[in-house]
Parts: sequence; structure tokens; C-alpha cells
Amino acid sequence: MSGAFTAAGWNFEGLEHGFAPQETAVAQDLHLVRVRQVHGAELIVADAQTASPAGDADGLLTRSPGVAVAIATADCVPVLLAAPKARVVAAVHAGWRGSLAGIVPRAVAEFVTRFGVDVAEMQAALGPSIGGCCYEVDRAIAEQFVDQYGTEMWTAWTIGRTGKGRLDLRTVNEILLRRTGLTPDSIQHVGPCTSCGGADLASYRVQGADAGRQLSWIGLRAAS
Repeated sequence: MSGAFTAAGWNFEGLEHGFAPQETAVAQDLHLVRVRQVHGAELIVADAQTASPAGDADGLLTRSPGVAVAIATADCVPVLLAAPKARVVAAVHAGWRGSLAGIVPRAVAEFVTRFGVDVAEMQAALGPSIGGCCYEVDRAIAEQFVDQYGTEMWTAWTIGRTGKGRLDLRTVNEILLRRTGLTPDSIQHVGPCTSCGGADLASYRVQGADAGRQLSWIGLRAAS
């Protein structure tokens, strides 16, 4: 797809994905399924019969050939997950609320419990999102992550002006992915900060209510 970011080395047979700079059409021969995103931790399993939007949720999984799952973001972290051998993929929307609720480790747990995936074969790509360089929030939000997940979460925090600081949500979710058993080599950050990185990316913090959306998607092509 023209203009889309892709994860390095994701050349798995039949797998297609992208972090598109705007909401745009993906491969026309894939059945695209989306959800009504609510900044929570609910996940939906989609197949070729699933209507779009599939419901209120912030993540979609599929193992059905010919199906792509997608989420939209404009600063939040889009996370694509793939288990190439098991042929299972997912698209997850991880804002700070969803990240705090553990939506990304929940998605990994679904790979394991529902589909029998070995975490050792999983790959994760964290797409363009507002970075720790720009994402200023109240310290109280960082403290919630520390209370929930321990002091390692301070490594995703930079102290700022009184009562404020900058939180790196990609680092937060990388930590949570590593705790599920994914290795550092299987986790990559794709694309720049949506706020200061350019590349015609939408940022709610910069553009406000007029901000567009990135579309992050992943799918499995049916065998020819």
C-alpha cells in the first residue's frame, strides 16, 4: 500500500499488513473487519462471516484466510500481532486506558488459550503513535501504571513540569509484551511519533477534533 509503514522482516507467506497514514482502502480482495473503539480491553474474534463494525471493542483477532482486521488511531498505539506458523493475527488499539487495562497481554493470552499458539513464535509491531517525546500527561496516570504493573513502568516516564511528565506508551506495551514471553527480538517499533515525526500522520494532540486517523491492519490471504 502506497505510503504505509510496514514491519521489518514480516515477509511471511500469505500475510499482509500496514500502518497507513490515513484511513484508506486496503487489499480489495480481503474482507476487512473493524470495531467501534471504546478505549477498553475487549477483543473480538472475526471470520469471513463477521460484519463490520463487529461491535464495541478495541482489538480483533482472526485466523480466517481472506480476512483482515483493522483499528484506527490518532496518537494511541496500534499493535499488530502475528503467529505465522499458527496463522493467527490481531490488530489492537492501545491508548493509555486500554494499555492500563492490559489489552495487549490479553490479546496474547487469546492467541495461547483460544488458538494454542506458542508465544515463542509470535511477532509484535507497535506502529506510529505519540511518543515519550511529546505525550504529556498527569503524573497520576503514570502512578496508575506503576501501581498496576510495578516500578519498571517508571522507565517509560520522563519527569516534566510540576505534576506532569511524558509517558511513552510504546515502551509501556513493549514491557507488557515481554512479560507475556515475547522476546525483545520479536517486538519492533514501526514509524515515528505522530506528534512531531512528520510523515503526514494524524495526531489528536496536534490537530484536535479535526485530526484524521491512521488505519493499521493485518490479514491472511487465502491460498490461491
